[in-house]
Amino acid sequence: MDAPARGRLHGMPYARPQLKLLLALAVTLLVGFGIREWRAGFPELADRIERFDREAPAAPRPAAPAPPARRPAGPSAPPAAPGSLHALRLAEPVPAPTDPRPLDINRASLDELARLPGIGPSLAGRILAERDRRGRFESPDALRYVLGMGPKKLAAIRALVTISTDDARGIQ
Repeated sequence: MDAPARGRLHGMPYARPQLKLLLALAVTLLVGFGIREWRAGFPELADRIERFDREAPAAPRPAAPAPPARRPAGPSAPPAAPGSLHALRLAEPVPAPTDPRPLDINRASLDELARLPGIGPSLAGRILAERDRRGRFESPDALRYVLGMGPKKLAAIRALVTISTDDARGIQ
């Protein structure tokens, strides 16, 4: 009687690596069917998960008020000198003033574009380069042609930008 072929189980038409691959494919198929059935059974939860990374992040919860710190009975420390590291830590950050008017992207400078949320100096430079290449933007949707300006970023700034109807730069 002949010995079984090396790498094959007795009476099996497939080698061990082929069986592992078939098993992996079967498991993947079953997991896919399971996910499909779960989504059909819980459509609201599936929609919530789909929207999870598309929505703006929720505002952070306000921190619970901390109990007042107890001071030692000894002499109190002198107030921090202005400009010292301790005074800088205690200083409240001052929010930058925002202009309620929409920004005209056909006339805006690099600094003005860089102040838009999600637009840094490098993306603002690419917007200016695209504006110089095209001559002007016809609509805010034309910003989609700028490398790095995706649909989410465009949706975030759409209410903050506008397009001028007359170009004061004098392009012929």
